[in-house]
Amino acid sequence: YQFGDVSGGYSGGHLLLKPPQDNRTHIQASLEDPINPSNINVTSDGTYYDAFDKDFVIIATGDNFMNDIIQTGLIDVDIPPNIFNFQTLSSEVINFGIEAEADVIGALFRTAFFNDPDEMNNYLNDIPLSLLRITPKVARQSIMPLPRPPRIPRSENVVDQSYLQSAYYQLARAVKKDLFGTNILESNSVVIDADPDVCIDSRTKCFFENTDAAYFGNLPGFFFPSNGHFVAIGINHVEAGYARYSSVTLYDAATFIAIGSFTNLKDMKGSADRYLPNHPLKDQLYAISFRRNCTNYNYCINVPENLLSLLSAMIFMERAYVDPNGSKGTDPAIMLPFRILYGEDPSLIPSLWKSGLKSVYGRLRDALFPEEVINFLGWPMA
Repeated sequence: YQFGDVSGGYSGGHLLLKPPQDNRTHIQASLEDPINPSNINVTSDGTYYDAFDKDFVIIATGDNFMNDIIQTGLIDVDIPPNIFNFQTLSSEVINFGIEAEADVIGALFRTAFFNDPDEMNNYLNDIPLSLLRITPKVARQSIMPLPRPPRIPRSENVVDQSYLQSAYYQLARAVKKDLFGTNILESNSVVIDADPDVCIDSRTKCFFENTDAAYFGNLPGFFFPSNGHFVAIGINHVEAGYARYSSVTLYDAATFIAIGSFTNLKDMKGSADRYLPNHPLKDQLYAISFRRNCTNYNYCINVPENLLSLLSAMIFMERAYVDPNGSKGTDPAIMLPFRILYGEDPSLIPSLWKSGLKSVYGRLRDALFPEEVINFLGWPMA
């Protein structure tokens, strides 16, 4: 990633929401397509799942001459070339140097989901990853610069999710009927899909975009009182064949810390059964609640007040990772985004919740989200 800040993009402010006050441009844009299990070079049978738990080498350089030297050295110590992976640091997009005016770059390495908790703890306590900085012993007057790497298109899947539209509408109606008699509100989601090359060229922020996934965001215009609950409804993108993994996460907007989440691995499938018990596409849909107390509720994420206060602003995020037929996330333009429904029992609403909290929420939102963030996400300011 092109971080764009000598401190890595963290000093004096929040990683994503509050820009640091250091007079630097925080770009946070990927320099090229990510390496993931669909495209990484390892010794395997070539399938996605056989890419895990395998040795790999990643060479990141802006000098083709150094790349050749490093590869030759690795081969000399019997490291097989078929596990070499290359990341381009091009002077066309990076301002190299060690001065304060130079750009800062960094790498993000994401690991998720261990079947064995002990295996996870052992891995995290001793991560099998080494980072070596290679510096030539003799300075050269010039380098063999590398061009800006091309980016491959997102999913080639040309079949959109319109075939699920009718079932999705039926699910929404059934959930709303289940909330009958309560104060029902709904907020729709927006696509979060930044172009990293545009961000780099225009020196604007890309918020650590990642083409491994399709991202959707939802900023409800209301709080989470003790008598209220949210229902996230959407497409199980894994069951529908558009992703290898999918999740929905609730964040505290002030800290961007995850409060609760659910995934396709054990939560989505079956959650729509109570609303559409006989529908042939029910497994490709989900409907899961976020409540202050999930006692006696199935398919429910517990959100106690010690994790998210009554007056906290919230963000819901949906992610669908890696098209099974490609090496990147499916194009969000052909996908149906999730929706958030909110319900509460009016008879239990304290007087505070009846006194114009929407305007309070708006003021909090304006304080938490700079205008550049609102514009980037496409959420209205009003």
